[in-house]
Amino acid sequence: MTGSELPKWAKNQRALQTTLVGIKYLRASQDASGRRISLGSQRDEGDEFFDEYGIVDAGEFSDNDLSASMYATEVREGYEQALEALRSGRVNLLWTFDPSRAQRDLEVYVKLRRICIKMGAFWAYGGRIYDMTDPADRKTTARDALEAEGASDNLSGHVRRGKRKRAKSGQYAGPLPYGYVRRFDPSTGESMGQDIHWAQAKVVRRIVGWCLDGKGLSWIARQLNETGVPCAREGRWEVRLVRGLVEEHQHEHEWRRLLARLSPENGELIESLVARVAGGESPKELARELNRDGIPYIFASLWDEHKVRNIALSKPAAGITVHRGEPVMVETMDESGKSVQVPVQARWKAIIRPDERTKLVAILTASGRRHVRDGSRVKHFWSGIARCGICEAGVGTRETPKNGKWPIYRCPNGHVSRHRVRLDAWLLNQAMSQLERSDAVALFRLDASRGEAATAADEARGLRAELEGWKVDVIAGRVSRPSFIDIETGLLERIAKAEREAERTALPPMLAGVIGPDARQAFAALDRAAQRAILRAIMRPRIYRTRSRPHSRLDTDTIDPGFLFIDRPGVDSVEQAAAT
Repeated sequence: MTGSELPKWAKNQRALQTTLVGIKYLRASQDASGRRISLGSQRDEGDEFFDEYGIVDAGEFSDNDLSASMYATEVREGYEQALEALRSGRVNLLWTFDPSRAQRDLEVYVKLRRICIKMGAFWAYGGRIYDMTDPADRKTTARDALEAEGASDNLSGHVRRGKRKRAKSGQYAGPLPYGYVRRFDPSTGESMGQDIHWAQAKVVRRIVGWCLDGKGLSWIARQLNETGVPCAREGRWEVRLVRGLVEEHQHEHEWRRLLARLSPENGELIESLVARVAGGESPKELARELNRDGIPYIFASLWDEHKVRNIALSKPAAGITVHRGEPVMVETMDESGKSVQVPVQARWKAIIRPDERTKLVAILTASGRRHVRDGSRVKHFWSGIARCGICEAGVGTRETPKNGKWPIYRCPNGHVSRHRVRLDAWLLNQAMSQLERSDAVALFRLDASRGEAATAADEARGLRAELEGWKVDVIAGRVSRPSFIDIETGLLERIAKAEREAERTALPPMLAGVIGPDARQAFAALDRAAQRAILRAIMRPRIYRTRSRPHSRLDTDTIDPGFLFIDRPGVDSVEQAAAT
């Protein structure tokens, strides 16, 4: 090609004189079927572009059913891998179908532009290749990125307005709540709302009755499990379950134990899932694919305290319409003619009565109702932390064993038992060997843990401040007391969720004070509850059956300390692992 026959991009001399090695990035923001139809059409367009202009094809990255707007909540792992390929220098061109496939957020565009400028790379879309070192091309791509972000804002606004409008009219627009079934128009297939699922509604009523009778959440969960009541979302995969497997895979010993509990087929399944996530696929997409293919979750779903609590405090089951997690309110006049805010009347039948919900909120959100694992009465280091290697049950203690000679740790099902004093001494020595390491901060990933926990804690503090503001409005008469009850309920639930997340992601704060050469002395100075919190955070010991019964020593060959934080195989230190 010469002269006027040259494509527009070829008139850029630097691109014309460069051997172009490119990658394709494909993205679809909505693909409920999961069949990647949109990605396929993008791929065909990219292949034609590469073939027409002789670009060396170095592969592709993709994100299916993921948003690229500033409102997105999930990381686009495929896009991050594409940027890393540019940053590494092994490719010098990124192709996308149009600018919005790469991003609908100016901050993300700036990140791509900086990488391209630093590496001298190109960005291709819409039949052109843009040289990001050229001011004119930067101006053009910036304008396109601004338009893409504006389109995202408009779309997001339309969606929010649509949802708010449905909520204000008393319709439910969220995921199907437990206790209900969707109703569809037989001729058009349009949703006509939801009706009560009577079998599930009976379970809701049982939970409500037990909670009002003062039964504990764990007791209720146990009753439901023992009577074989199907759990909410039984057998379904969720994003958190796929992510949980990826997290578990980071702990080698725990991963091997998990595989040992599964059938060979399920073992291959979860190995494949972890590998696919590592390869850039979205956990959300994988969960959807498994559900669509009818593949059940690897373990039977069981009721637990959180699930029971969520059912008891369900807003939809109480006939409360919500928008973005908050009750939808409308302005009306009370008996005195004063303007007040009241909840919107729902268009579906409630399972939980208003007076019952008021009592449930008072019972389940009381400030003093918080699950404490140990409390001040705990005596022993490993009860409930160390587990039976046969049945996974937490071992307990027996002060007066049958032999009458020494106290023991014992599996509640009788599979294993060990001399308590000897086991305490050996496992504590194992724990100290971890805490005394010079690279303990890196080993336990303390910095990452602090950041995640701090974010959740900040959210909880902000919500509590918002709740205090509503209280001021009630006192001033700007909000009615009945309306405040619903607002308070929603905020308390969000506060509890944020606090649980902060607690889940945070390692015990005292851990940082007991690492290093003086770990033994610092550990000994803590009370037993704090010591157990540290041990629980770094170890999950397992006790296995022993063929011999040594009277003067502990059979350590049948005890696994179960360290949760270990070096990578073949790497001498955590610092070296981080460097690789």
